[in-house]
Amino acid sequence: MVLRLLVMVLFFCAPAWGSDNSDDLFNFSKKQDEALVVKVAASDLIVLEDGRRVKLIGIESMGPPRHKYVKYDDKGHVIEEPQEPTIPLEEQALTYAQDLLENKKVRLEYDVDAGSTSGYLYAYVYLPDGRMANAELLRMGFVKLRIVVPNVKHEDKLRMAYQEAKKEKRGLEGN
Repeated sequence: MVLRLLVMVLFFCAPAWGSDNSDDLFNFSKKQDEALVVKVAASDLIVLEDGRRVKLIGIESMGPPRHKYVKYDDKGHVIEEPQEPTIPLEEQALTYAQDLLENKKVRLEYDVDAGSTSGYLYAYVYLPDGRMANAELLRMGFVKLRIVVPNVKHEDKLRMAYQEAKKEKRGLEGN
């Protein structure tokens, strides 16, 4: 029993002994990665060039923009609906996220829990200019703050961005 436990400890910890980072003892995966974003599926979900889907840590989107249904009269002609003078916030959020991330080479930084059972990776996403996209979306008020343990590495930075949106009454915090 003791021998078996010793072998397991050596097997899992030996690769990390030569590294400078003590966190490697508990996290065997790569901590950073670079990739090209080819699609923004939602304001908190991106698709990379290699097909991987990445959810941005610490934020949650409001959901997809509302679908506009076409109405018909009894003769089958399209009924023209009056145009809304404002763009729905969900649509603004998706457009902003697309402008911010699509076709950009980004740096992904993983936290303690880098993946989910549903096939997503979890990451902090950094733009080419060094800004964190997760915080930028929060700062503009386009997403909700959602901190989930154990991914709390940049919790303070995300909370500050949320507080800024709230103070400035941006996006979701504008009410």
